[in-house]
Amino acid sequence: MRVFRSAARWILSCVLAITFGLSSLAQSDDARFREAYARRYQALRNVMPDMVVMELRDRVEVIASRGSSVGVASTERRVRGFELTLLQGLQSALCAGSPDAPRLAPIVVGQIDAAAKGQHLRTEASDMGELAAITQTLLDKKPRGEWCRLRSLDDIR
Repeated sequence: MRVFRSAARWILSCVLAITFGLSSLAQSDDARFREAYARRYQALRNVMPDMVVMELRDRVEVIASRGSSVGVASTERRVRGFELTLLQGLQSALCAGSPDAPRLAPIVVGQIDAAAKGQHLRTEASDMGELAAITQTLLDKKPRGEWCRLRSLDDIR
């Protein structure tokens, strides 16, 4: 089992390096990323999908408001922008392929990174780990066909 995990980690690192560049690789190979991912994924295992969406929004809001000198500044636009960019990116990656193509972690990390950059969010390795775990949990809870039909994460029940 240990050999499999090491091989899987190496393959993931290679795919991330090729697909998303060194900045995403550095974050996903970081111990803080792995610890945050494992902790959050485990915590959300038995949570209903609509509540997982709320977790995603809450986490993005915390990231969006980080460093704000005005504590009451609205971040809803940035949260919704992140959410829409993430959904569209995941749909283009997951729905264009064959019906039995796997849901790969590099796709999740890459789409989160793209959505965060689109909203000018400054993410740390632990942020990426939590967002990846939340997103992967959502992907695991819904069949691919449902993901391909979503217009918004509001539609997840």
